[in-house]
Amino acid sequence: MIGNVVSRRYAAALFSIGKERGMEELERYGASLSALGEAVEKTPKLAEAFRNPVLSSEEKKKVVLALLDVAGVGAKPAGDEEPVEKRFCALLADKGRLDLLPAIAADFGVMLDDACGISRGVVTTAVELDEEHMDSIKKTLESQTGRKLVLEFVIEPSIIGGIVLRVGDSVYDASLRAQLDNLREAIKRGE
Repeated sequence: MIGNVVSRRYAAALFSIGKERGMEELERYGASLSALGEAVEKTPKLAEAFRNPVLSSEEKKKVVLALLDVAGVGAKPAGDEEPVEKRFCALLADKGRLDLLPAIAADFGVMLDDACGISRGVVTTAVELDEEHMDSIKKTLESQTGRKLVLEFVIEPSIIGGIVLRVGDSVYDASLRAQLDNLREAIKRGE
C-alpha cells in the first residue's frame, strides 16, 4: 500500500513539472517512464539490483541513466543541465526508490491519459471480432462516454455471448452468462 502512495506522489511531482512545460513534455516524460518501468518489470535482475541495499545510490544511478541513454533520453533541452527525466531518476536513486519505477510509470500514465481525455478499457467477447465490429463498438462507446477510448479486445468463450466492458473501476456486463446467472437467481427467489 505504501508503494502506491509513494509512487503516486513521485508521479504527481513529475506530472506537475511537465504540465508547466506543455503537453509535448508530458508525453515525453510518459514515454521515458514507460520504457524504464517496462525494463524493470521484464528484467528481474534489474529490479533486484534497484532493491539491493549493498549497491550504492551512485551505482544504481549509473545504471538507470545508462538505461535512459539507451531509451534515447540523451538530448539536453535548452537551458537545462540535464533532461528532467535524468534528474528525476537520479533523485529516485538518491532516495532509494528506483524499484518503484513500474508503479510510478503506471501512475503517471493514468494522469497523462486523464489530461488527454483518454480512458483505457478491456472489451471481452465470446468470439473473435473483425476490425469493422471492433471499430463500431469503439465509436459507439466513445459517443456514449464523450471520451477517447483505447480498448483491448479479449476473447473469453465462457461468457457465451454478448460483451463485458471494463473501463477504470466500472464494469458493464452484457454477457449471456450474466443474464443466465440473473435469471437463475430470480428463479431461486421465486420471482
